[in-house]
Amino acid sequence: MLLITRKLINRLSEPYKEADMLACYVTSQAISSTTSRAILLINHDVLKILFLNLFSSKVVQMVRIPLSDLEQQRLKSGVSLASIWSFQSHGIHYRFSIIKKMLTLGSMQAEFLQFIDEHVVRA
Repeated sequence: MLLITRKLINRLSEPYKEADMLACYVTSQAISSTTSRAILLINHDVLKILFLNLFSSKVVQMVRIPLSDLEQQRLKSGVSLASIWSFQSHGIHYRFSIIKKMLTLGSMQAEFLQFIDEHVVRA
């Protein structure tokens, strides 16, 4: 696995970014996932899941989900080092572990978690 940095996340997600998208590095915990490492991109309209290869150096699959299609959302956040965001879309269950603070990513993780808490889960 490469060192996960803001520069790496931006390079991998650049071809998929839309206006005002926030990015986040996650570990997928769903059995239906293509791989266990992913980047989530989100804005007020859409969520994009970029599944990464074993070394987190290349996007191997992109899944696009309109936010209106997210069902049964849960965001578990406590005093632990990670938050768990789970939801369903079109009968597929997704579950992601989001590390709250990664020094190499700065405030990227916290901004993403705040956005989904305020604009997605509570909406």
